[in-house]
Amino acid sequence: MKSINILPLASALAALFVLQTSGFGQGMPSEQRDTIHGLFDSRDKFQREVTETETGYVSRTTSDDPEAVQLIQTHVKQMEGRLKQGLMVRHWDPAYVEFVNYYDDIDIQITNIEKGISIVAIGKTKEAIEVARNHAGIISKFMDHGWKEHDKTHAAVYSESEATQEMGSMGGMACCQQEGLGDQLAGAACKTEGDGGCMMDAKAEDKGGKMSCCQQAG
Repeated sequence: MKSINILPLASALAALFVLQTSGFGQGMPSEQRDTIHGLFDSRDKFQREVTETETGYVSRTTSDDPEAVQLIQTHVKQMEGRLKQGLMVRHWDPAYVEFVNYYDDIDIQITNIEKGISIVAIGKTKEAIEVARNHAGIISKFMDHGWKEHDKTHAAVYSESEATQEMGSMGGMACCQQEGLGDQLAGAACKTEGDGGCMMDAKAEDKGGKMSCCQQAG
């Protein structure tokens, strides 16, 4: 008879319960996921400037490529709508969980400009200011490092949510990197993340180089 490791199974159950009851389990629509993937594929076409202010930051993300401009403008609008609905983004990433938790304390002013987008973020509290700046820095890392950065988790400024701590007990990595979990339940918890194809083999190769696990959807 096959033995079952009860503790990891219980942890996965707890994490799945928290995700489903907190709104984390809302899967990201394919058009939103496709826009994100398009941005990572096009990240070398963007220029990004971030300036910290007393109350937060100002950023400009631009491109000379019209298709890239459309991608960034569409993505920011999609994520604004998702956050205003109280839906989670990257629930396995502590910094993103924290950003969502502080979202109501950050005034985010979004302006479409000729070659991209401008954002002014104003924190209503000292904590919200730091969280907003942390988020801006992570976006800059995505632009600099692309898919390699996508598959990393990022530190929260203050504290992690209960759900993130549960997911962290599975290895502190993106769900698509958690090899060896060994049961479908843990996989189901991971797949509540918007990048729903991430549980595929992270070792697949594309023309001699590793693909991001989230590029392997479908």
